[in-house]
Amino acid sequence: MSSDSTAAVLLTMVGGSLILPLLLVGGIFLVIGLNTGGNPGPYTVVFAKAGDECGATGQYLDASTGEPLRCMGPGVLRDASLEFPGFSREQNDEVRRWLATLAEDGELSVFDHRSVQAKIDGIAAGLPAGTRVERESGSTRVWIGATLTGAGLLLLSGFAWRRRQNRRAGF
Repeated sequence: MSSDSTAAVLLTMVGGSLILPLLLVGGIFLVIGLNTGGNPGPYTVVFAKAGDECGATGQYLDASTGEPLRCMGPGVLRDASLEFPGFSREQNDEVRRWLATLAEDGELSVFDHRSVQAKIDGIAAGLPAGTRVERESGSTRVWIGATLTGAGLLLLSGFAWRRRQNRRAGF
């Protein structure tokens, strides 16, 4: 084996040890970043039934009564309270009163669900910038994943081109 072919093998091994982690980590960041936007935000109300699973964010309320649900999800145990981050006691009480008013006729409708969410969105929109909790965005993770994956693919194409050139030259 000549020294040129030994160098080519070593370069291929080093390239492979760089490319594979770049592609794997980039792919993981892409998947996590793209899935982040699907979770409810801190001011989102999810109307569910008793026994349904819940996520780490959002407020889970009984679909028919509007009462806060005690629920479990993957790595999450939620207590039955209705508290929104950044809301004052009066603002949380205002939401509770609105829910109680809507539930007086016995059951909440889909229109009532929308009305509750609109009320919460209105209060959240009026919070000062330092108090309001922003919804987690996956855009940073998507950019990191796209950059890492792109760098891995660029390196892979460069190594493939170099290997093709070496084969043509007889190495």
